[in-house]
Amino acid sequence: MSNSVLFDLVSSLDKAELLRLGKFVRSPFVTHRADVALLFACLAKCRYRDKPFPDKETLFRETFPGRAYDDLALRATMSDLRELIEDFLVWQHFQHDNLRVSMALMAQFRERNLPKHFEKAQRQTRRQLDDADIRNAEFHQKELDFLLESAQHKTRTMRTGELPLQEIADALDLHYLAQKLRHACTQLSHQAVYRTQYDLGLLPALIEQVERGGFLRVPAIALYYYCYRFLTEQYSLSYFQKFRDELFENERLFPATELKGLYLLATNFCIRQLNEGNTPFVAEGWRLYQEGLRRGFLIEHGRISSFTFNNIVAFGIRLEVFEEVEQFIRQYQSFLEPAQQKSFVDFNLARLEYRRNNLAKAMQYLQTADFKDLVNNLIAKTLLLKIYYQLGEFEILDAHLDSFRQFISRRELSEYHRKNYSNIVAIVKKMLGLQPGDAKGRAALREKIRATEVLTEREWMLGVLG
Repeated sequence: MSNSVLFDLVSSLDKAELLRLGKFVRSPFVTHRADVALLFACLAKCRYRDKPFPDKETLFRETFPGRAYDDLALRATMSDLRELIEDFLVWQHFQHDNLRVSMALMAQFRERNLPKHFEKAQRQTRRQLDDADIRNAEFHQKELDFLLESAQHKTRTMRTGELPLQEIADALDLHYLAQKLRHACTQLSHQAVYRTQYDLGLLPALIEQVERGGFLRVPAIALYYYCYRFLTEQYSLSYFQKFRDELFENERLFPATELKGLYLLATNFCIRQLNEGNTPFVAEGWRLYQEGLRRGFLIEHGRISSFTFNNIVAFGIRLEVFEEVEQFIRQYQSFLEPAQQKSFVDFNLARLEYRRNNLAKAMQYLQTADFKDLVNNLIAKTLLLKIYYQLGEFEILDAHLDSFRQFISRRELSEYHRKNYSNIVAIVKKMLGLQPGDAKGRAALREKIRATEVLTEREWMLGVLG
């Protein structure tokens, strides 16, 4: 076994887990092996103090005091410790899931033919299900498992009597639809980004039944149903707003990790709509980002991603809530990675000042910032050419366009980015070449701008051409 497998496993544990695992490894119920406990103690001390793990010779001395080095013995002990840690992780996982523990106990009592014990555990599990705070797809899986376990008990202990067969059928429907819709939304979101195609199976044929069968009263179904709808409908704003309302109203019924995924899916959809010019989604995206910030879903390990930071600014600028955008930049700049802070703050302040029509101030931010991020660099160069054009600095602009073209040719860019920025440079060059009063030339260029498929600055170009 490679040392890194065990080391990676120990490195994934936090300090509280190290303490619990130490008790687990030292328990005589788990193992009587002193070498395993000594090996863990050595690794745990390093992990607890954030120090590098020792080499194999040092590990051996700590694990087998007084013995001559034996690589095979060390490797075997490391393998045994790894298996114990894996057992601990499984045990810890189920300790945090009271419902699973209760249902496992029901199954044990049923298999041991202890009906009184079973019925007591059954009542306890039923109360836990009724009182559960989380009501996502996994909850409906547990509801189904409970009904199946109860039915098996009845079949074994009662020769006659009514079985919960209808309840099981209903629970099967809820579980399937909740899981299927959630997975379909993941497929569709992935499909939009990676240009692949997924088969959604039976789901499209079942959508009408979801609407007619009363399933929209179940939040775990309704939320993903509306998500499925806005991802598949051409005119999807009304479905998106229903999704948003369902999300805000019932977010308490979903775990934080699932909510974070939903916010990410919805904001990414709004970004795509923004890029395609669907302006009603600007306000929706901004609102989701504000709620995501409030709930902490956009901050991970004390950091906000530069991608998210840029997008929040983009939505706010497009919505023209300039004061709120500046407040966001100032408030959240410290959440960026330290190495990124200056360049990303200057970049976004430049975007903001440009939209405020403070061109000189925007240019100052652009000229002093060090844009290591390639996409930010492309956007900054585009912003700078717009400023030069609007200020009438055409000689500087002409030199900037030549430099920009060389930059594009020398960088590894996606096909989309290469096309887009090459088109921008080529068209602005043509704009510079227009003679005063050349109405025919301007009309032809406007037509070319409208016909160019990949062109993010289409609106700006048509605006300045008049």
